[in-house]
Amino acid sequence: MEQLDDEGVAGPFKPNDMFGDCIVERLLGKGGLGFVYLVHGSDGKRYALKTLRTGVTGITPEYKQRFAQEANLMMTMRHRNLVRVYDAGEDAERGVCYILMEYMPGGTLKERIVEKGAMTVTDAISIATQIAEALAMAHSHGVIHRDVKPDNILFSADGTPKLADLGVAKLLRDGEEGTKTMQGVIIGTPAYMAPEQILDSSHIDERADIYSLGVALYEMLTGKRPNDGSTVMGMLAKAVKGDPLPDVRSMRPEVSASVAYVLSLMCAPKPENRPVTSRAVADLLVRASVDGLILPDAPSSPSTDHNTRKGGWLASLLRRIADKLGG
Repeated sequence: MEQLDDEGVAGPFKPNDMFGDCIVERLLGKGGLGFVYLVHGSDGKRYALKTLRTGVTGITPEYKQRFAQEANLMMTMRHRNLVRVYDAGEDAERGVCYILMEYMPGGTLKERIVEKGAMTVTDAISIATQIAEALAMAHSHGVIHRDVKPDNILFSADGTPKLADLGVAKLLRDGEEGTKTMQGVIIGTPAYMAPEQILDSSHIDERADIYSLGVALYEMLTGKRPNDGSTVMGMLAKAVKGDPLPDVRSMRPEVSASVAYVLSLMCAPKPENRPVTSRAVADLLVRASVDGLILPDAPSSPSTDHNTRKGGWLASLLRRIADKLGG
């Protein structure tokens, strides 16, 4: 008997099923990538078990090989702000690929935003900085996340934010390559995607992840996504036109000019205008909030010509710092 979720969709496990030396407790959630279960290991610890959907053609030998390569890389990457992966492979009996990973009882960043709205500037900058550092680790291994968003930022029991699903978007894409009905699919979540990712998600680099993190930071600061209410076609049109995001200070005036401009650089429509690396982003966010990039007479609003001149100078300065850090 298969377990059904709230929408009546069958998953591969039900409560009390055995999975290796783990016992399935319950379904935690379901997304585009598959199902996530809470399981208990024989060591007494709790883990999250993610099963991946693999396209309409099932698990091909080529997909198994790519999955094994990606999964092994995911297991070798260790960072305090990355959800740890302990095991990954194929359950041949159920016909699914799986990832056994760290259980994060603190919920998701998305749930916190929905429940409490906009976060304090300090908390938002802290979370964004830590996730930027996690991305820097992933990017140093040649891994692009492709789906950075509040749903994929989870909290441990002690409140540490951690980035989840590293490499999973690519695994899904690889599983669906060659399936004619899935050609042209956009990998990622359009509301958080960089313009170049919306236009062609197969040819992107780490700057697309930087853009997505910027959108998540905007949402943390305002409680809303900058493209709320936009259709995928509307976002595609904006991507083609190269429209910038709205200034965060229009909704959150107390955000400093320095932080606002770092955010605008992260979400620059053209990737060449963004910081070069995620490590540079982390450094810029820290500097902008506590380390001297905030000018004593920095404007609180971008509405006047004086402020525009001042902001243009600051943006230029931050770009030069980002280029130096990235080089």
